[in-house]
Formats: sequence, structure tokens, C-alpha cells
Amino acid sequence: MLVFDELKKNEPSLRLLAVVLAAGLCLLLAGLWWVQVVSSREYQEHMTTQAYRTIRLPAVRGKILDREGRVLAENRPRYDLSLFLDDLHPQFDAAYGELLKSARAVQKQNVANAEKKLGRSLTKAERKQFAFKPGYLEQLRELARDRVAGAIVAQVSRKTGEPLAFNAAQFNRHYATRLALPFPVLKNMDPAQLARFQENITNGLGADLELQSVRHYPLGTTAAHLLGYVTREDKAQEGENSYFSYFLPDFEGKVGVEAGFDAELRGHAGEESVLINSVGYRQSENVATEPEPGQNLVLTIDLDLQRAAEESLLQHQHADARAAVVVLDVHNGDVLAMVSSPAVDPNSYVDGFTPEETARRQDAKLRPEINRATQENYAPGSIFKPIIGLAALEAGLDPKAEVDNPGYIAIGRRHITDLAKPGKYNFRRAIMDSSNTYFITSGLRTGVDRIIALAEKFQLGEPCSLPTRQETAGNLPSLERIHEGWSDGDTANVCIGQGEVSVTPLQMAVVYSAIANGGTVFWPRLVQRVEPQDSNQHGGVTNFPAGLVREHIGVSGRNLRILHDAMLAETEDPEGTGGLARVPGIHICGKTGTAEIMDAHNRKTGRTTWFASFAPYENPRYAVVVMVEDGTFGGPTCGPIAHDIYAAILEKEKSPSGKFLAAALN
Repeated sequence: MLVFDELKKNEPSLRLLAVVLAAGLCLLLAGLWWVQVVSSREYQEHMTTQAYRTIRLPAVRGKILDREGRVLAENRPRYDLSLFLDDLHPQFDAAYGELLKSARAVQKQNVANAEKKLGRSLTKAERKQFAFKPGYLEQLRELARDRVAGAIVAQVSRKTGEPLAFNAAQFNRHYATRLALPFPVLKNMDPAQLARFQENITNGLGADLELQSVRHYPLGTTAAHLLGYVTREDKAQEGENSYFSYFLPDFEGKVGVEAGFDAELRGHAGEESVLINSVGYRQSENVATEPEPGQNLVLTIDLDLQRAAEESLLQHQHADARAAVVVLDVHNGDVLAMVSSPAVDPNSYVDGFTPEETARRQDAKLRPEINRATQENYAPGSIFKPIIGLAALEAGLDPKAEVDNPGYIAIGRRHITDLAKPGKYNFRRAIMDSSNTYFITSGLRTGVDRIIALAEKFQLGEPCSLPTRQETAGNLPSLERIHEGWSDGDTANVCIGQGEVSVTPLQMAVVYSAIANGGTVFWPRLVQRVEPQDSNQHGGVTNFPAGLVREHIGVSGRNLRILHDAMLAETEDPEGTGGLARVPGIHICGKTGTAEIMDAHNRKTGRTTWFASFAPYENPRYAVVVMVEDGTFGGPTCGPIAHDIYAAILEKEKSPSGKFLAAALN
């Protein structure tokens, strides 16, 4: 051949060229062999890692602040001790290899025993009975993972002195569905646990700390009902990618302002893209979109007054007292304090409930999750009598005219007891001593139509539209109802705040605010504004205006002054039933009330006691309503609590921030 013939010639340059070409060809063949044979598995693995998963990154939830900027709800870091499964992949494989080796040894021994017994080699069909059954190898892999993870948890437990239990079933569920995410072993570690872990765990066990941001209520049960609570929620929100592969822990408001302003507080989630291999382990990650923090919520609540009301209720009653307190600014409807008892610590919805807390929540009588200030219907009893009085005065009642009270009033065959002592009562004395006889007589003369029409102007029977998802409208008979099968007995019940009338403490605070301010019914306001967490955050401040007028009751100033004078006597006259609410330095206009609770068989089952009020008499600024279930009477049960609240108001107004509050209310 021509090439070989040429090479046979003694040409050094030609021979050198041939050697170079031969060496290059050898190198090329060696490279191909390395890529296609030696490195084929590595390249195959890289080819199968081109699978992306998206992770929803929750935003930092906005804070909830009182009117002076004091924190009611915030976020705190939570450290979880977790196993990072992608770091444990080699250990899983090694443990599986050992188990598989042992299993094959047992398989081989079983085959040998069978052949020895038969005295011959097994046929191909006979050998199949010793083959591994479907799913057996996966069971070995699962057992290997359980042993590795369990051993690590046990080692961490020994080194930290923290008793940790390994839940294999929970671990396997996590491995099957959330492999790219760490597996939590110990959640919500306290400082002591953190210190022991960091001191004792220095080598790479595959266990490490994972930082999360969780909701925290630093004041516990303070303002718990109006704040509401959050629970874990792993789902995409409106406007987000609905195909997230994984969700990091996020929280959603369920009731209270946490729910009413959940979208503003929650902010906007970010997105992380994770590259995983064919087995499901994380290879790399890239944050595609950074989370946008939620906005802060500034309430109308004054923390000092809120605490004063809660502490007074606890002092005069007890932690499980079924009660409510509402304090309003009579000039614009701002809610300055709102208390409902008993309460549940909203932190428990994040951290978990103790068995005692769970039993308390399930108590059908306590119902601590109910906001009794807005969510429960109560008969108003005698605190409804100022409405009767105003309707009668507008109808021409002479406030000086007297009604004889023999100790009861007869309505047909029914006798209604009057707890006011027998005697003659004018308007002032009837308010002061809460005479049933006087107000039933006056109400019957006035007519139920006028009473219901005035009550409707106070917006009774209608919700107050607070953004808390915790509200009932109460009950008020309609004008249609009182024209169908209505009797004087029904009117008599309404005149003493019983029968087909029920209210919430917030509704009565709105009523007494309107009586105090000259007849303007305001929408109650709980949220002042929504604002960014920092100045660099997109979006401005959203203000919610105060003093939104809902209605004017349309009664004369003269009649309101007559009622104010009578209500002042309720607390300041020695014979008044509200004397225990009296506070030196402030003149309080009040009305006590006690409503009987009857069952379906018209048997008494309890009482609802009230003290509704406003102050100061000369220039009203505050309305305070106190309600306690199963008290004795309104004066002795609720009056002392109102006293403490007004005393706290006076003390507050002496402070620098209180002077600002007082100026704002004038």
C-alpha cells in the first residue's frame, strides 16, 4: 500500500509525522473512551438533574401597633433543628449498600441450602422463588434511610441532652413529598436548647439549625380578640403562581384584624427555583423573586386603657369571667379599648395548645374564642331605658310628672316586679333608681312604634361593620313585626330591655356615644392607618378617616340635657344605683342594668349585668360600657370596673401621651 511503502523509506521527517498522527489518534480514542465509558454515569446523572422545583418564600408579616406605636403583634425568629436530606444522601446510599449486601448473602445462603437439600443445582424456574419480591429493594432503601436519620437524631439527643424522638412514619412522608426541604426534628428551640446544640454539635452530622419568622404576640392575651390570630396556611394567594412545588411555613389571619387586613399584613411572597436531580435531592437554588414585606397596621386602641380594663376585670371577677368592656371616643367613634373575657393566648395558635388550653377551648360555657364585645347577643335590661326615656320625652312626656309605683305593674294578668322601692317617680328618679313601672307606663303611652323608630336610628339590629369577622347584628323587632300579633306585654318587655331586643356591648357603646355627643351615631373605627414597615418599601400610607357619620337620631338638645342630668344622678346621688362607678375629679353619667336570662320553659337560668356610661358630664369624651354574665346586679358587679377605667383615663390624661389623647378627643 502506498502509505506503508512510503514509510518503509528511510525518511525521518515522514516517520515523525506518522508518529505524531498516531499519538493524536490514540489521545482522541482515549478521550472518547473516558467520556463514553468511565464518565458515562456522571454525565448521565447531570443529564437527569435538569428538573426545577419552585418554592414559595413567605414575606415578613407586618406589625400591629396601638395608637401610640406600641407593639401588639410582631414577628420573632424561630429556630428549628432539622435534617438536611441532600447532605445525607451518601450516608443513605452507604447504609442501603450494606443492607443489600446482607440481603444478597442471605439469598445466596438460601439457594445453597435448597440445592444441598435437593442434591442438585436449582433450575432457573426454581431460583425465581428466591428472587427479591417487587418493592423489597425500596423497603431496604427506606429502612436504610430510617436507620441513618434515627441514628443522627439519637446522636444529637445525646450530645445536647435533649430527649428527641424519631418518627419514622413522619420522616418517610416528608421524604416522599418534600425531599428538597429540610426535615424538622425539634421545632421552636428555646435559648438553652440553642446554646447546647451550638456548643456540642461541631461536626457535619447533616443536622443543623433552620431559621423561620413566626407570628408573636408579646403581650399574650392582651387585646386578643380584636387582634385575632393566625394559623399555618400553605397555599398560593390571589395573584401568585398557583403551581408552587413547595411552601415554606406561612401564616394566614383567621379572625380579628389579622384576618380583616390579612392581605396588607401578609405582603407578597417571593419565589425560589431549585434544581434537583433524578432522585429528588437539591443541587442548587436561585431566588427568582424576593419577598415583599407586609405593611404595619396602626389601631385606634390605647394600650394603657386596654390594660386597665383587662386588669380591672380580672381583679373584680376572675380569669374565666364571661364579660366584655368597650371604651369609645364619643366624638368620632374610635375604639379606645375592647375587652372580651375569657381569652385565648393567640400565641398558642402558632406554638400549639396545651391539654389544659384545649379543654378550656372546648368548654361549651366558657367559649373563650367568642368575642363577647361584638359577637354575642345580650338582653340590654335597664341600660335600654334611656332610649325609652328619650322617645317618651320627644313624644311630650313631662319629666316632672310622677308615676305611682306600688312595687309592680300589672299588664293584663301579668304582674311585673319593680325592684325600685314603692313610691312616686319622676323622670330623674326613675332613671336613678331604674323603675320598671315608670318606663313601662311611659313606653305604653308613647307607643312602641316611636320606640322602635328611635332604636333603629341608633342602628340597633344592624352590625357595626368592624373588620374582624366577629360580629352579630343583635335583634330589634321591625315595624312590621310590631303590627302583627304584638301585645302590650311585648311592649312592656321592650321597655325594660327584655323580650325581643338583644344587643352587643359595642352597639350599646355606640348608643351611649350618640347620647353623649348630641345625637350623632358614628361608625366605630378600629384601624387608623396602614403604613409600610420602612421608608424604602413601595406604597404609601393608607388612612382610614375618623368620625364617619352613620345617622343623626334627631332628638332635641333639651331632652338630651334632661337625660344627661338624670344619668349624672345615677352615679352621684346617694340613692343612685351606679354610685360604685364614681371617681373624684370626673363627673360620670351612667345607667345600670340587669337582665334575666330565661330558658325555653320560661325558667330563669342566669343574669346579664351592665353599666353603660359616658363622661365627663360637662363635655363628654369617653363612653364606657361594661357587661358581666351571671353577676349580681349592674351597680355592684360592673360599677367598680367602670370606676377603674375612668380612674385610668384621668391618670392617662396627666401623662404627656395622655394630654395628646385628650386634645385629640376634644
